[in-house]
Formats: sequence, structure tokens, C-alpha cells
Amino acid sequence: MSSTVGGFDLPSTSDTVTTTSDANSAAVSTVNNVTVDIPKTAGAGVTMTANGQTLGIDMPNTSGTQTGTVTAPGIVSYPTTSGDTANAVQADESGATRFLTIIKDANAPEEFEYNLDLPEGSSITKEDDGSLKVAVPGSDDGYVIAPPWAHDANGAHVWAQWFTDGESTIDLVVNHHGENVAYPITADPWISWGWTGYTLNLNRDDTRYAAQGAMAGIAAYIGGWRAAAVGASGGQWLADYAYRRGLCLKVWVSYWYTGVYQYVGRC
Repeated sequence: MSSTVGGFDLPSTSDTVTTTSDANSAAVSTVNNVTVDIPKTAGAGVTMTANGQTLGIDMPNTSGTQTGTVTAPGIVSYPTTSGDTANAVQADESGATRFLTIIKDANAPEEFEYNLDLPEGSSITKEDDGSLKVAVPGSDDGYVIAPPWAHDANGAHVWAQWFTDGESTIDLVVNHHGENVAYPITADPWISWGWTGYTLNLNRDDTRYAAQGAMAGIAAYIGGWRAAAVGASGGQWLADYAYRRGLCLKVWVSYWYTGVYQYVGRC
């Protein structure tokens, strides 16, 4: 099963997620000891609770959004009849949370601010791979915010990156103004509990193999199902994009998440 928001088909990584609801929450799920509470009102913010630590996430540009509705298991969409952005939130089968921001047209901003309600003494650190680590006091673990990605309506990669004040605010910047892109653009922040992942840095030859569709070579590094996920989620065209520009494909893999995120960087 899948759901569509802003013309984008959400992946079916929450088909087996069971949710409840109440007067304030459109969907509440507990998976892998992580409880995700998605509100009916977008401005109320999403909460994730794990290991006794609660993280609150305020979504960007919620003015004018209507009441959130469950459109598929674990997925809440917030319709809007005006404005140039839309939002959806997905609690997936790993216990992580996806935030879908739909950029409808060229009038939409490039910067989307997520305010975090963190336990006192927490900190946010940007990693070399573009991800963010949220350290919380009293725990050897914390939240991880995966490297962001954005795709246009044709599936082309749109540059996206995180900025943070290190304390309570993260800014998703999607560089689309003046670019040759097809709207709508979908940007996908993804947040999970636990620093349980790694970055695979492909060299030039590996990136060329991936661009040619030789996913068997990639499988030698990251395993068959992850290699299949790279191909299914656009790894080949992104590898081609990187190779033609003298860059290399990088793959961020989470042990919790049954998929991967790709981005490009210097070799």
C-alpha cells in the first residue's frame, strides 16, 4: 500500500505499522521501543520518545494546513488549499519518522526550519556525511537525522543540506531557485533513534559501476538487499549524475531502516 501527497508516492515502509488515535493525535505508533505521536494539527508538532527521552519536532510552513488525516498505515497527510508547500509525516516500520515536504512551485522558499524541543543539555552536531547527531544527556545513544535528499517531479536530484545552530534548530535548505527543475519537489528529512548506521564512500570506479547499473559490485560492499534498495531508490541515476561531474556516490545505511539514502560528494 502507498499514499500520495503533492504528487509524490510515499514508500510502503509502514504497511505493517499499527496506530491508534485520540482527540489530539492523528496517529500514535510504537515500533522498536520508539513511540511516534503525529498530531491532527500540523502546528502542534510531532514527538518521538525512546529510552525515556522525548524529542519534539515542529514542522515548517504549517500555516493554512488542514487537519491531518491517516491516508495509509502510519502516514498522516496535511492537505492545503493554498500556499506553495505541503507536509506529510510517516511513522515507518523501523521506528523512525519521515517528514515529507512538498515544494509546489518556484515561489516556494528554499529554507525550511524545524524547531526541536530537546531535553536540557542536548546538542546537535553536523557530521561529515551531512547527517545530524542529536546527543541527549544521560544516554550513550541519541537521535540521528539522516543526510537530506530532494527529488523533482522527474526524479532528478535537487541539492539539499542541513544547517543547525547546534542547540534547537535545524534548517533544511533545498536549492531550487533559478535551477532547471520540474515541480513539485519532494524533500525527505528522516529521523531515528540510535546512532546505528554507517556511510559507504564509493570511489570513482565504484561510482561508474553503479552508474552503469552494475549493482552486483555494490552488493559486495553492502549486501544484496541494500544494493537492490540503491537501485530501486534512484541510485543509478544519482551515480551517473556524480560520475559525469567528477564526484562520487555516497550511501548512508541505517541498521534500523530497511533502505538507504544516497548523496554525492568529493571522492
